Amino acid sequence: MTAGCAYYTDSRLDPVIAQACRNQLQRAAQGLPIASVSLAATVGNGSPDVRIDWQMPVWSEPGVVSNVGLPIARGYLAMFTQILAGLEALDTDVAFLVEHDVLYHPSAFAFTPPRKDVYYYNQNVFKLRASDGHVLHYPCSQTSGLCADRQLLVEHYRKRVAIVQERGFTRAMGFEPGTHNRPERVDDFGSATWMSEYPNVDIRHDTNLTESRWRKEQFRNQQYTAGWTESDRVPGWGVTAGRFHAFLAELQREVHA
Repeated sequence: MTAGCAYYTDSRLDPVIAQACRNQLQRAAQGLPIASVSLAATVGNGSPDVRIDWQMPVWSEPGVVSNVGLPIARGYLAMFTQILAGLEALDTDVAFLVEHDVLYHPSAFAFTPPRKDVYYYNQNVFKLRASDGHVLHYPCSQTSGLCADRQLLVEHYRKRVAIVQERGFTRAMGFEPGTHNRPERVDDFGSATWMSEYPNVDIRHDTNLTESRWRKEQFRNQQYTAGWTESDRVPGWGVTAGRFHAFLAELQREVHA
């Protein structure tokens, strides 16, 4: 089966982190087509309500098959709309959802969904705090680690966008397809998990759309903290504590070597 990547960015990420993640994605994807979907940039105080005319993002490296620009305000609806646009721009059997602030390992793309009616999550992800390089891991299903049949994802996000446009977003709906059975779910398809050989690195910084939690007591349900591991390094990637920017610089040198 053919596979591709639906990449989405809100265009507000630190350019150093953004470039490192894009370079690593192209390295890790090893030729898989990438559909890039960006939001318009902001000016002035960074308010999403202060817009400038959209200019097409410049990402014309090999493998980037589509650049889509959306002049809409940052938020959950924008993210869902971006994901849908990226999925529709691909012409593949399978799609991986990839976010602008995650460092993806090549082993993250060495997966083929066994079924067309299930959402699959790579739970091998380590959270890296940009402010000090601290690392945290606990197995979790995140949109940034989602892979599934592309048409299944297209249908899901079409429904999700339509619902949020009509009723607004509620946390009861959730972010990750197939991970709960609450009445607010978008569809009735289930999910499964897998673990790549090496982890992806989810960089937590000042402009993440979703909140960061670094203490167990921040979780209402402690079952989600199973496997909680804190560290100064990411397996397969190296030491990060106290040297976040040096870590990124070393990674860039490896990418361009």
